[in-house]
Amino acid sequence: MNRFLLGCAVAGSALALAAPVHAGKGGPTQPPTIAASVSKESRNDNKVYAGIQWNFGARTGATAVVGYRAAKVRSNDRVRGAKVEVSYVLSGAPMGLGEFRVKGLAGSRSLQGELGAGYGFQGQAFLLNMGVQGPHVVAGTDYLFGPGWQPYIGVNTLGKARKARETFSCPAGYSLSGSTCTLIDDD
Repeated sequence: MNRFLLGCAVAGSALALAAPVHAGKGGPTQPPTIAASVSKESRNDNKVYAGIQWNFGARTGATAVVGYRAAKVRSNDRVRGAKVEVSYVLSGAPMGLGEFRVKGLAGSRSLQGELGAGYGFQGQAFLLNMGVQGPHVVAGTDYLFGPGWQPYIGVNTLGKARKARETFSCPAGYSLSGSTCTLIDDD
């Protein structure tokens, strides 16, 4: 048994003495990395949309709506912009042009308030408009000078506004790889 222990001790000593000879032979070392800094940039989210609305009041019935939204999403995810839309009466009155509206909008990516003006072709009257746009839903009211109030609810193809763009950057001497900065090796 003593010979076995002596053999183990000799073998362990030999390995311990040989280890420094192989130090640094495990392959190249990885250069240091740090997380990239992230910043947000404003972006435009402009879309053509279509929808259907149900009107009540001065004219009750369904209308098809087609429009264009020009929105700017800021780095803090606040949204400002405008909408231009025209509606076509499907029921509740003779088929034909309904309303033409130009609206300003402001709010968050998921909910914008709207204020605008336009013209009601069925009532032959100018109108003022206010409403709210959420992801794929809209609600509001028109006040047509003469015929009166015309509230509406509807659905459309406008989802949540896109997020502000995220950009990644690295300090001098580092290169960007995904969202990580790696020290540039000049060897």
